[in-house]
Amino acid sequence: MELPMRKVCANCKNAYREGDKYCRYCGAPLGKPDFIEEDFACIYGPPPMERTHKCAKCGFTWKTSLMIDDEKWCPNCGGEAPAEGGR
Repeated sequence: MELPMRKVCANCKNAYREGDKYCRYCGAPLGKPDFIEEDFACIYGPPPMERTHKCAKCGFTWKTSLMIDDEKWCPNCGGEAPAEGGR
């Protein structure tokens, strides 16, 4: 059985969403993506927390609902966008 492939940042290998111009994890501009096999892992821990990110540079906002939220960069302009009230 072949594993599904996913698009990842060529710099840090984190997945990105369609339409992102910059990586949400490392801030690198997104050009041609790398493709890797999708790993499936069962993670146990605290329930996901909803967090809001707002870019200090362009004002773009988005919400995440993750157990571990490592998104720190705006996918629109590459500016800093840490979670409000988060880590």
